[in-house]
Amino acid sequence: MMDQNSIDAYRTTDGLRDDQRTLVLNIIRQARHPSSADVARLTGLPRTSVCGRIRELEKDGLIYKANTKIDPFTKKTVNYYMVTE
Repeated sequence: MMDQNSIDAYRTTDGLRDDQRTLVLNIIRQARHPSSADVARLTGLPRTSVCGRIRELEKDGLIYKANTKIDPFTKKTVNYYMVTE
């Protein structure tokens, strides 16, 4: 059984997660072909948080993996995302 502190902590992160989702979605909408690393750089969020929000947004059908590109910083091939129309 979960204690009340754990339940309260989980509920507190729901609002933060929603704020991050909105921020990530807006960056994907506004930036030109952003990868998860681009979104992390533009928002200042940890990449792990960005990847989680991207997975949620994909699952909800709000964004999709559009194609790949070469990241200008790492020179690695990365996926980039676009907002579903």
